[in-house]
Amino acid sequence: MHSSSSTIICSNSCYRVVMASLCETGAQLFSRLEQNGCHFPLEEHILPQLTTQDVVEITGGPGSGKTELLYHLVVHCILPDTPWKGLDLGGLNKKVMLINNDLHFNLFRLMKIMERRLRYLLVANSISVNVTEISSFINERLKMLDILKCTNCDEFICSLRYLEVAQNRRYILMIDGIMSFYWSSKMRSSYPTTKIPDSMSIVISLLKNICRNCNFPVIITRRNLVSSPGYDKSLLPATWRNLVTKKLELVFEGCNEKASNINVHNITFGVKVRCAISNSGLKVCC
Repeated sequence: MHSSSSTIICSNSCYRVVMASLCETGAQLFSRLEQNGCHFPLEEHILPQLTTQDVVEITGGPGSGKTELLYHLVVHCILPDTPWKGLDLGGLNKKVMLINNDLHFNLFRLMKIMERRLRYLLVANSISVNVTEISSFINERLKMLDILKCTNCDEFICSLRYLEVAQNRRYILMIDGIMSFYWSSKMRSSYPTTKIPDSMSIVISLLKNICRNCNFPVIITRRNLVSSPGYDKSLLPATWRNLVTKKLELVFEGCNEKASNINVHNITFGVKVRCAISNSGLKVCC
């Protein structure tokens, strides 16, 4: 009898030890989710399986539609995730912080894209809304977007440092022109009399921290540094290649009377998506 009870006690103890090793605390669960990233449903035709810990690089030649794709993604983020006038706008209701390094991002263009998209949906669903209501709605949604304009590398790094320590970190960071100041900073650091740390290393380090703290994806456009794609990639440090988790390459395919046609090549998944860019913005042609 004594032996039997000892066996039961031993078995129960082993069971508790095994269960303790299998279970994780709430803090451990959230830590694991943050490291792996959660699914983030932003334009899944172009960015399938996007997670909150991804850094997305959008590349392409001049006029390939990099900034137009950013307009499209910004609109998708800042539109509401609840119906407006009975319409499901397919938005995420997320704040966006956009750093405009190339100075190509035009707020008026973004507003026009939103207006034309809303008008199309209203007409298609036979819903009558006056101009004042549309303007008020767009102005309200633009409160979800903050734009920082940078004209040199120092301003860019200062902006990233601010975002790194900002109290309100719940935003999606988008950068139009990550390499805009590459050559100017290289020239400055080449002078032997100035001891300036490599600006690209600082940017990469700050982006890592921001991505981890925000728990939202970071989306970046990068123009080619030189005309040769192979040599262009060799100029980028290995730390940058390790930072990027998803890559999109945009290729201009010509235009017609109504729109410009581009191919969005998702290099990560080996998928190509045809898109058209018109006055109403970018449209996926699936």
